[in-house]
Amino acid sequence: MTDALLHVCRACGRYTLATTCPECHGATRSPHPARFSPQDRYGDYRRRLYASESRTAAGSNQEK
Repeated sequence: MTDALLHVCRACGRYTLATTCPECHGATRSPHPARFSPQDRYGDYRRRLYASESRTAAGSNQEK
């Protein structure tokens, strides 16, 4: 998979072209969804990971 040109910060949600956020220096990820395939072997694992990241982000937002 090629590296995405556009990135979004995991912590503050800011969009950037860099691999680290220029505002909070947090890690970034690709804002684009994974390609769909009916034979997706790892879809269940990816959905679990996404759900756990969403819960973690929601928990950190409530602390502020």
